[in-house]
Amino acid sequence: MTGNAAARPHGGYRDMSSIRKTARGRLSRPRTRAITLILAAALLAPLMLFAGCSGTGDVFLRLGRTEITENMFVFWLSRYKAQFAYAYGSSVKSTYGVASLDDFWKLESDSGETYDDVFSEYIYQNALTYLTSLHLFGELGLSLSSADTEEVDSAIAGLREKYASGSKTEFNAVLQEYGINEKTLRECYLIDKKITVLQDHLFGAGGEQAITDASVEKYYQDNYVRFAQICIFINECPEKSDDGTYITDDSGNISYRDMSAAETAAAKARADEAYAKAAAGGTSFDDLVKEYNENSESESYTSGIYLCRDQVLYGGEDADAIFKAVSETDIGKVKKLELGNSIHIFLRLPLDEGAWKKSANSDFFNFYDSSLGNYVPLKEYIKTPLFVGYIEGKTKELADSIEVNEDIKKSRKISTVRENYYF
Repeated sequence: MTGNAAARPHGGYRDMSSIRKTARGRLSRPRTRAITLILAAALLAPLMLFAGCSGTGDVFLRLGRTEITENMFVFWLSRYKAQFAYAYGSSVKSTYGVASLDDFWKLESDSGETYDDVFSEYIYQNALTYLTSLHLFGELGLSLSSADTEEVDSAIAGLREKYASGSKTEFNAVLQEYGINEKTLRECYLIDKKITVLQDHLFGAGGEQAITDASVEKYYQDNYVRFAQICIFINECPEKSDDGTYITDDSGNISYRDMSAAETAAAKARADEAYAKAAAGGTSFDDLVKEYNENSESESYTSGIYLCRDQVLYGGEDADAIFKAVSETDIGKVKKLELGNSIHIFLRLPLDEGAWKKSANSDFFNFYDSSLGNYVPLKEYIKTPLFVGYIEGKTKELADSIEVNEDIKKSRKISTVRENYYF
């Protein structure tokens, strides 16, 4: 089997992510922070929860009786490498001027490390948190239901049929390319289920870390910013018909056209004028929005736009820049930010208590859960980031008890594994 860069990689059992786009723009050269946020996003929204208590290969990590093997870590690296290549391969190559991702891994980040080392270290840190999770699963005496096991076995059987016509021998030969066999793959999927059971045990109804309205409000206050904005397009803009309505493509998406140099210059002058009026005061921001704003979608949010730190992780560098700009602006003050294809003038607004409960704000407080095929509210979503934070804390507490095979850590890097788009 050969890797197909156009194939969508297998996403595992849980893929919780949400992208709320407040700007549209081409990717400019990412900073180190932007690149590492891409990685953190994939790890926070656990697309691939793979660790092992046994299996082929030398032991890589050990905590008590819980182990992660070298083969499992190689498999994990191959999974993420495919996720990264699928989602960001083209933009990274064009932004960094490299012919392939193989060249990207060799580049030096702002920290002085290669991106190979940066990404491999993050995946290693993620492995430590799942080692801790599995350790706690055992310590708490938790177990999987028969339904969980049957679901995994059915999934494995389906993969065996799809990729090896039902032959276990041929299936193991395919899996060997990614460092595992069928037995280890099954164990990986069962462990994914164990992580879900542990999270529900701790943060579900009746759990010792159960989510309450107070904990949701704290998360909202700690992780969201709220703002109103004026958006003016530069370089490219939406196409409009003679009656002023937006032109859409066959998929219902708004079509964009390139702007001339003169059009962009005029747009930048309008943005300067709007910002000067907003900064001077005397004219309400609402009135300035009506006069200058070109993104009518944002006007429908009468309470303002709410942007979450976690949504920034999924939204790319533009979302990161917007969150940073608003966060650095005092409440009641304005700021101008130029992105690749738009200029934004923000008025930072105070967070209003309980905004996450209001249906009018649901666009900003619902997160897509692909395992369910629908959106879940903030109160359900935050189980994942709070769980990750809890496990990271436990990992630090148990750090002195964790054994690491340093030779494996040094030799196994994301650059050296094959992309796994399939399992």
